[in-house]
Order: sequence, then structure tokens, then C-alpha cells
Amino acid sequence: MLYFIKGKIFLKTPTYVVIENNGIGYFVEISLQTSEKIEEGEETFLYVYQQISEEKINLYGFKEKEERELFLLLITVPGIGPKVALRVLSGLSLEEIYQGIVSEDVSVFKNVPGIGKKTAERMIVELKQKVEKIPILVNNYKEKDIVMNAIEALTVLGYRRKESAEVVMKIMKEKRKIISLEELIKEALKELS
Repeated sequence: MLYFIKGKIFLKTPTYVVIENNGIGYFVEISLQTSEKIEEGEETFLYVYQQISEEKINLYGFKEKEERELFLLLITVPGIGPKVALRVLSGLSLEEIYQGIVSEDVSVFKNVPGIGKKTAERMIVELKQKVEKIPILVNNYKEKDIVMNAIEALTVLGYRRKESAEVVMKIMKEKRKIISLEELIKEALKELS
């Protein structure tokens, strides 16, 4: 199983690239997020997922390790294959996907082709616990704990989970440093009031 590929981008489109490595051109499907971070003619390094079926072998490439990890989680959800997972990653940023799942906000996924309400709900249920293990928004486990506990506390206090998650994530981005759970809840209550 391939884990990454390094080589020169021979051809680039918004949805795939051909990477030349040791005289061989590899056709690699990519998300728009990855497409924006690479240029034709440049050397690149992509994390890949290799899908092998009876008919063919597909390669899916990602500039960021976290994007690959989220892709691998998405394809574990019944009804979401690699093509739909790439559409999710193309239509939303990693942060938006993460926040949509954590805050259980189905509306985040409504504009992604191939993701209806039921699929979005299934995705949230299936990935809620798993997605917390990927350091997309929060850099370490301590921060992740603080974020999740703050959202839970605000929910218990009667605020909606979606709004609580949005405010908590906004505060964490603005602060750019680890703050205590108490400070985070106080700041969030000020914003939510």
C-alpha cells in the first residue's frame, strides 16, 4: 500500500494531477484544497490513499496529512465513497468539516453535491468520536479537551450545541494560546449573552 508520492507535477487540473516519479506518470485524484497548494512543473510531496478494485487502481492525493486522515474517516461512513469524500474536502475546509461534525450541524454539508440530510446525519453520528482524534483545529490533546468540555458545559447551561461550538472555536482561534476551561467558558458566555 502506498503512503506518499514525491515527484514533479507533469500535469495539473483542479481535480487531478499527473506526478512524474522515476520516469512513470502517476494519475492522482485530488481535492480543490490540495489543488490550490500545488503548481504544475514544481516538485511536490503528496500523501496518498490507494484504492484497489477488480477493474482498476485509484490514487487519491493530499497535500496535508490531516486532509488524508479526514478522507480515510469519511470513507468509513456507509454511503460515502472516495469520490464523495473528495467532494466534501473540495467544498469545505478541514475546519468547517470538523466544526460541522463536532457541533452536529447538518446544514454545514448541505451545499456538498452527493451529501443529503440523511448522509450528513449519518456522517456526524459515525465520525463524532473519531474526528476528535485528528488535530485539525486544536494542536494538542489538552486544548482538545478544553474545547470539548467548554462546548459540553455551554450545552448543559442551555445554549445550542452549534452556537456553542462556533463561539468556542472562534475564541480559540483569536486567543492563539492555551487558556483555561474556566476562562474559555467565561469568554463564550460573554459572546453568547
